Amino acid sequence: MINRIILDLSKKNNSLNEIIRLRQGENNSTEIQATVTANNQAYDLNESTVELHMKKPNYEVYVTKATINNSEIICKLTSDAVKFAGKATAYFQITNKDSLITTENFKIDILPALNPVKKKDPNEPQPIDLQVMNNNYERKAEWVK
Repeated sequence: MINRIILDLSKKNNSLNEIIRLRQGENNSTEIQATVTANNQAYDLNESTVELHMKKPNYEVYVTKATINNSEIICKLTSDAVKFAGKATAYFQITNKDSLITTENFKIDILPALNPVKKKDPNEPQPIDLQVMNNNYERKAEWVK
C-alpha cells in the first residue's frame, strides 16, 4: 500500500495530509512516498540523506533510513514500527552537507490486530470474541452473568 503525502519545511500545512492507517504487525507492506516543499516549491533532495523519526504509540522513538527517488522520499514501515496499536506521530529528517532540517509532522494510526491467544491447554476455550461456531459463518456471543 502506497501512501502519498506532501510535507512542507515551514511546518504550516500539517492538516492537509490524511492520516496513514495500517494494521499492527504489518511488515514492509506500507510505503510512504513524501514530496517535500519549501515555500510551496519542491525542495531539492539531491545529495541528502533522509531518516524517518516516529514516536510510536508506546512513546518509544523509532528511526529508520529512507531512500530518495526522483525527488521523493520513499520509506517502508517494518513490523518494529507498527508493533503497538494506537496513534503515532512522525516526520522526516533531511541531512545534507550544509544543514539538518525536518519536515512537518504527519499522523499514523496503527489499527489493532486480532491475534488468537496461545493456549496452554488445547481444550481451553478461546476468548469470547474469537470463538467461532461450527459452521464458521457466525460469531458466538455469550452473556456475562
